[in-house]
This record gives sequence, structure tokens and C-alpha cells, in this order.
Amino acid sequence: MLVCALQTAVATMSFGQGLAQPPTLPDPEQTGRFHVGFLRYTPSLVLSNLGVDTNVFNELEDPKEDFTVAFGPKAEFWSRLGPRARFYGSVGIDYQYFQEYDSQRSFGTSDVARVDVDLGRLMPFAEGMYVNTRVRPGYEIDERARRENLTGRVGVGVRVQSKTRLLAWIREERYRFDAGEEFLDVELSVALDRDSKYFGGGAQVELTPLTTFILDVESGEDRFVLSPERDADTYKVVGGFKFKPFALIDGNLSLGYRSFTTLDRLVPDYGGFVAAVGLGYILRSTRFNGEFNRDVAYSFETVEPYYLQTDWGLAVTQKITTAWDIVGRVGQYKLDYETIGLPGGTRRSDSGNRYGGGVGYTLGQYIRLGFDVNYMDRESEADITRNYDGVRAGATVTYGLRKQ
Repeated sequence: MLVCALQTAVATMSFGQGLAQPPTLPDPEQTGRFHVGFLRYTPSLVLSNLGVDTNVFNELEDPKEDFTVAFGPKAEFWSRLGPRARFYGSVGIDYQYFQEYDSQRSFGTSDVARVDVDLGRLMPFAEGMYVNTRVRPGYEIDERARRENLTGRVGVGVRVQSKTRLLAWIREERYRFDAGEEFLDVELSVALDRDSKYFGGGAQVELTPLTTFILDVESGEDRFVLSPERDADTYKVVGGFKFKPFALIDGNLSLGYRSFTTLDRLVPDYGGFVAAVGLGYILRSTRFNGEFNRDVAYSFETVEPYYLQTDWGLAVTQKITTAWDIVGRVGQYKLDYETIGLPGGTRRSDSGNRYGGGVGYTLGQYIRLGFDVNYMDRESEADITRNYDGVRAGATVTYGLRKQ
């Protein structure tokens, strides 16, 4: 769903989770659905969550119910910039509407731009992303808080063989909450505003036309604007595979190791396994989509500055006819907190579950109608007031499905 996708894109931490490899941009002549002069573009539109949210504020007692809807137009652009360069851009807007609790209404935007240049053996690239949103920033914070995320990356790829590339890049990120945004009496800008700088390199080897092996190494630093005691240095080494859409298995698989070193001697360090997996598989008329993610994330909590997040999900979509489909979803997450080394400090874990399903109807090539019901809950070991459950049920209308 649109909201979930945006939450993922602007999660509360940023430990080098951007695109590790500069993807080869497709030929604009073969991609955009429409064109104006040298520019090709594909518009899309999602009207989602047209229904009821039974727990608008994720509360344990006296949960508030409201009618909601989310509206999200988007456009993707492709173009040639001379004989050797290609441009890709996307502009997306989302509007969150609540009928009774108008304080939760908001506009947001998510925009991306990227340029690839092919100079033969050398392939420079540059990309940027801007997000300004007021949806919840992940699993931990239940407040819809306005924040801004600006990311830029430049680098170069070098062809060493016909199927092998070496890469190097520099990435910087700026993460800010609006002044006055609070959650549980903590000002989020004080706790989480930061600047990050990363340096990375890697290799990608095309094993088959549909499968690429990827190895990445990245090192960097996070420096907090108003809470320098949270500053940290980190590096990660990950390897995995990228599978193109027409492979038997499609998506990405990345496994590796992260070292997370805090600059405050009272804050424990982390070193261990991390993962980012999102894979799909089609068996006759059934599609399976699975995801598994494990990494470190910054917390807003004063004495628990970060946590290890482990998150998995599975969705199964069954085609009933060429137009009708049904889908079932299940997922779970766990947040393992690290506590500042003070007397009496203890480690805690929070967890949550999500279940859902729906039915969809595809009208022609570009319109899909759906109805979904999703249940979610959260359980906190340290603070029972953070426990909650709720149901979100509603219709979805999507325009812009691409030809398969």
C-alpha cells in the first residue's frame, strides 16, 4: 500500500540502505507510456485506505475510530541527455485524509532524480532523493510527525570485463523533524535530527542474463545536530543477488555483517548479522512474495538510543481468473533495544504482528480495484501503554499498472 511504501522509504534510520549499485537505466524509447518531445513519462494514481481505521492513534485504551482515505498521484520520467547519458525522475504526492480527526490530515511528497553516463569503460552516475512527509516513521513512533529527508549520491562504475563492474560512491543524507514535533514528551528533532556521510565500493558480476551477483562495502558516520551523545560510526560488508523480473525468482537478496560503534562509551556497540531480502516467485497462477530485514535503527528513547529491528513478511496472491485475484498477508517484527550502561539499565524487546487479506479486480491493462482488511498489534515489555491493536479496512483504486 502507498503508506507502507512511503514509511519504508523514510524509515527512522539510514545506515546505507540506499541503492548500493547504480542500476542501468532503461532505454527511454522502450519505457515511458507517453511522450512529449524528448521526454517520456508514465503516470499512475493510487486511491487507498478508503474505509475505516479502528485505532487512529494506536492507543491501548479508548481507541479512536475514523473514516480515512489516502490519495497519491505519481509520474515517472525518462529521457536521453545526448548520445551517452540517460535521465530518470519520479515525482509523487500523497494526501492523507481523516474525516473527524482533521489534525491527522497531511500532504507529502517523494521525489527522485538520477543520471547515468556511459563513457565506455567508465560510467559516472548521480542520484538524489527528497522526501517530505507526515506518515509514521516506522514501527516505533506512533505519532504522525512531519519530517524531511534529503539524500544525494555520486559515484562511478568501471567495466573490467564484459560482465563485471567495479563501483565506488559517496553518499550524504540530511534527516530533520519539524520543530515542536513530539512523541511521549520527547522532541523528535532533538532526539533524531542528524547528518550522515558514507563512502562505499563494490562489484557486480552478471552470472546470467537474469541474475547478478553483488558485493558491497560501505563505511560512514552519523552525526546528530542536538544530541551528540548519539553519534556513531559504522561499516557493513554485504553480498547477495539481484534477480530480474522474468527470472524464476525475482527481487533482491542481501546478507552481511554490520559493525556499529557508538562514540559515547556508555552506549553499547553492535556487531552482527544484517539482511535485506525481498523476493518473489510464481507457481502457475500463484505468486509468493517474501521479505526479511534485519538492521540497526535509531530510537527516540532517551536511555535506549538504538535498537536491532528484525522484520519479516509473506504475501500470497492467487489468480482466480484473468481479472480476479485474492491475497493473504502475514508478518511480524521485533525491536531489541540497547540501553545506556547505567545502574539498573535493562534490555527490552517490543514486538508486533500483522495479518491481512483482500480481493482485487483488474480492469483492462492499467486499472485495478481492490478491497483489503488488515489487522495489526504491538506488545511492549517495558510500557503496557504502548500496547495496542487495530483494524484498517478499505478499498483501493490503482491506475498505472504496467504491461507484463
